Amino acid sequence: MRINGKRLYNHIKTLGGIGYEPELGTTRMAYSETFHEGRDYVKHLMEQAGMQTMIDGVGNLTGRIGGKSKQIISIGSHIDTVPNGGMFDGALGVLAGIEAIQTLRENGYQNHYSMEVIAFTEEEGNVIGGTFGSKAFAGVDQEEDVMRKISFYGMDSRSIQSSKRSSEDYKCYLELHIEQGGVLEANQIPIGVVEGIFGIARYKVTVCGKSNHAGSTPMNLREDALVKASQMILRMIDICKEVNSSMTCTVGKLSVEPGVVNVIPGMVEFCVELRCLDMGDIQKAVDKFMDEFCSDRVSIERFLWQRETEMDAQLKNLLGLCCQEQKIPYIEMPSGAGHDSINMALFTPTAMLFIPSVDGISHSILEKSEPEDMERGTNLLLEMILKLEKL
Repeated sequence: MRINGKRLYNHIKTLGGIGYEPELGTTRMAYSETFHEGRDYVKHLMEQAGMQTMIDGVGNLTGRIGGKSKQIISIGSHIDTVPNGGMFDGALGVLAGIEAIQTLRENGYQNHYSMEVIAFTEEEGNVIGGTFGSKAFAGVDQEEDVMRKISFYGMDSRSIQSSKRSSEDYKCYLELHIEQGGVLEANQIPIGVVEGIFGIARYKVTVCGKSNHAGSTPMNLREDALVKASQMILRMIDICKEVNSSMTCTVGKLSVEPGVVNVIPGMVEFCVELRCLDMGDIQKAVDKFMDEFCSDRVSIERFLWQRETEMDAQLKNLLGLCCQEQKIPYIEMPSGAGHDSINMALFTPTAMLFIPSVDGISHSILEKSEPEDMERGTNLLLEMILKLEKL
C-alpha cells in the first residue's frame, strides 16, 4: 500500500498558495482571514477522505474516522505560518496525515483503532502564544500573557477548557515534519527519527562598565562594558561546546548604553538562549559561566526554563523498524525547534519523523522539501500506522 505522492504535493501547493505573496512568501497567521481560508480547505480535504470534522473552542481542526476500538491513533501538526514563511512547515504533517488515511480508505482497509488528523492552531506563537492550540488540546497550562490576549479573538477560559481532550482516549500521536535545519541534507540521509526536542533556557546578562569620553580616555584606562560583554559571549559559546557538543548557544539581543558613537559603553545587557536535550548540561554550562564572570559588576537572571521533551521509546523503535524494513537510511536526531509534540508528549506516547529541508532553510519563502522526500516520509507514516494497528 503506497500513498499518492502527486496528490499530496498538489494539496501542499494549494494550501501554500493561501496567503502567498510573490517574492515574500506565505503569511497565514492564526485567526486571520487567510488562516480561516486555509483551515476551510483542509477541512474539505478531510471530508473528502471520509472523515468527520470538528473545530474546537480555540480553533483546532480535527478529522476523525471511527474504528472497532475507541482508542485513537492521532496524527497532526499545524497550518499557521510565520509572516512571510514557507509552505511546508507544519502543513506537511497535517496533509500527510490526511493522505495516509485517504490511502487506507481507498484500499478498503478496515481500521481497528479510531484515527484522527489534527490541524493545531497558533503553533508559531506570533498572535497569542506558542503552541497555544496543542496546549489547550492536551490540557497544558497557558501563560498569563496568553490569557490576557485571547479575548481579542473571541475566546475565554471556557474556550480553552472545552478544547481539552482526555488522554485515556488516545493510543499515540505521530508528527511528520520538515527538519528546518541542514543535518539530514548535509549527511545525505533521507529520514530523521526524532529522539527528543531540545529544552530551552534563557538568561539576561547585565555587564557594568564606566562611560567616558571616547577620544580622551586611553585604551589602558577604560572599563568598556561592550568589550567585557563580547569576551563573555565568546566564552559562553566555548563553555557550551565543552559541556555538550550538541548544545546551542545564541545571543540574539544586545543593548548598549548610552548607545552613542563617541562614548565608551557604560552598560550592556544581552540575552543568552541555550538549547539542549539535557537540562542538566545547560545548568552545568551556566554554573561554569557564573563561576568565571559573576561579580558586583556582572549579574545573570534566568527568565525562561522549558524542559526537554522525550519521544516515546517504543514508538521510536517502531519508526526505526519501519525504515529498516523499507531499506531507508535514517538517523536518530534531536529537534532544536519546538513543535506541538512538546505538549502531546505530555498527553500521550508521541513520536516525530523528519524529512530533509533544502539548504536547511525554514520560516522563509526559500523553505523547500523535495516531493520524493515528502512521499517517502508519508509512506513511512502510513507504515507506522499499519504497525500500530497490530499492537
